Amino acid sequence: MQEFTFYLGNRPGALLEIAAALAEEKVNIEAIAALTVLDEAVVAMVTDAPDRARKVLKRLGVDYEEREALTMSLPHQPGQLATVLERLARDGINVLSCYFSVEKNQLVFTVDDLARAKAIFRL
Repeated sequence: MQEFTFYLGNRPGALLEIAAALAEEKVNIEAIAALTVLDEAVVAMVTDAPDRARKVLKRLGVDYEEREALTMSLPHQPGQLATVLERLARDGINVLSCYFSVEKNQLVFTVDDLARAKAIFRL
């Protein structure tokens, strides 16, 4: 999975523009996190068609970062996310993003040491 992270202006319809353009190209958003920090919208998302998503973002003039995202299914119980994060922290791996997908209990996350995180969780 490829995660796209980008900034948007904090204005009505900014995220709509991206979502509508992706829909027009038949790109499905599989996971998304968006929030406003210091009057700037920050978005992280995973789609089912990274190549087409890249083209859409470029066409719209959106500057983005792209990195491989990992996914894990977690039981819907207290402490599950803490267990994953503790394991990464214990090995000195920094979490860059973390959110859930539209699939039930599917954690999506990116880290600064992909190979080690994959080895730890056998992904």
